[in-house]
Amino acid sequence: MYSLLGWLNVVILGILVTPYVLKYLNKNILKSSSSGVRKAIKFLRSLHKPLGLTLAVVALIHGYLALGSLRLHTGSILYVSIVITAVLGGSFYRLKKKILFTWHKRFALISLIILMIHLFYPNAIYYLLK
Repeated sequence: MYSLLGWLNVVILGILVTPYVLKYLNKNILKSSSSGVRKAIKFLRSLHKPLGLTLAVVALIHGYLALGSLRLHTGSILYVSIVITAVLGGSFYRLKKKILFTWHKRFALISLIILMIHLFYPNAIYYLLK
């Protein structure tokens, strides 16, 4: 079950990042004025907040099921990064301060990097502390 939740988290994270990747590609590579691209980005952005909250909950359940308790692991570091990203995004939504959005995007990138470490080297912390 924890494996299924883990892959669900990867899919959710992919959907969360997709509108910003599409916007970047459209602005810098495709340069399309198609309303279809804009509608797709708008739809994906409407999913961003609820999926971000869903990710925070499902990731915690995934980690608890996988490890049986809360302990230091690449997944726990990833979870902290995801929570920080969500808090920064929520803070930006409420306060409308650009610096919060900048840090939200930076932590999203950090979360993706930590996700790659977690997927390919899940026991990296064990080997570093050994």
